[in-house]
Amino acid sequence: MSNDKIASTLGLRPLADVREEQAETLPAVVETKDQLPVAQEADPNVEENLRDIELAKSNIQNIIELGDDAVKEMVSIAKQSESPRAFEVVSTLMKTLLDANRDFVEVSSKKRFAKEEANGGKKETNVTNNNLIISTADLLKMIKDGNA
Repeated sequence: MSNDKIASTLGLRPLADVREEQAETLPAVVETKDQLPVAQEADPNVEENLRDIELAKSNIQNIIELGDDAVKEMVSIAKQSESPRAFEVVSTLMKTLLDANRDFVEVSSKKRFAKEEANGGKKETNVTNNNLIISTADLLKMIKDGNA
């Protein structure tokens, strides 16, 4: 831990310590030309879009989690102070979190569409059309003959 007085007073870990811990736990990625598949030629823009979308999604998710904690704390502060301004701040924060949740859903759907685009938009669909175009007279004739 560092000597961050604010973080220690609030019982929080400094962001620098959290980032160091994340860097230690992430596996090292080493790529060589021998390991890359030659047959796959994916569009680098699509892959970059997928990475960007995933990053945005994780950032929004982190904001939502932090916001949930902040709302709980702000509600308790507003109840204790009984200040109209405090309740106004809580309602603004709740509105912001609702917007963040909406953005999270939109990013998730954009990611799905980007994955479909990366796959070339190909979906396997089997369509079977059994069309029988026949007149009623021919149908009656087939029924009478027993060939139906």
